[in-house]
Amino acid sequence: MQRKCITLLDPVSWDDKNDTEIMLEYKKRKKLKGLLALCFSYGDETIHHWKAFSNGSSGCLIEFDAIAIIKAIDGIPSIKHGKVQYEKLREIEKKDRVIELEEIPFIKRWPYRCEAEYRVIKTSDKSEKYFDISIPLESINRITISQHMPEQIYKTIKNYLRELRGDPESRINRSTLYENKRWINRFRQY
Repeated sequence: MQRKCITLLDPVSWDDKNDTEIMLEYKKRKKLKGLLALCFSYGDETIHHWKAFSNGSSGCLIEFDAIAIIKAIDGIPSIKHGKVQYEKLREIEKKDRVIELEEIPFIKRWPYRCEAEYRVIKTSDKSEKYFDISIPLESINRITISQHMPEQIYKTIKNYLRELRGDPESRINRSTLYENKRWINRFRQY
């Protein structure tokens, strides 16, 4: 938020080596020197997202206005973006399944379908470590902080983020996936 940008990074650091390797294959086939990516999710908050992308007490979920983000991205040359398609191994192994080169960065294995991923990639003829895209802070709809973060630290971060945005009513909350009082209370009403 402080830098008012989102950052694309090299996929070589991703945990999912299936994903990393096919991105590197795309880079090789396109004869690129640089390939950077950023992944979003168009799905709802899930336990999977917390465990896979921000396991521990320091994570957060940032919900963006998708139209504003796409508008910020669309004018940049050499950037492509789109929903990831999830495929079963037995389907892509079929002899008649043709995988187009431009499909490669947007295909992922079926077990990851719960991620509901939207991917942004930047290709380049020079090696880059990162690429920043400026975004308006108004494109941030909500920030959800890890439920595992200690209460006092959460309050400090929440106040800091509200000041940074200049909006004391900003939607900055803690996740309630692991303990939701409304959910629990509904069952106590019987």
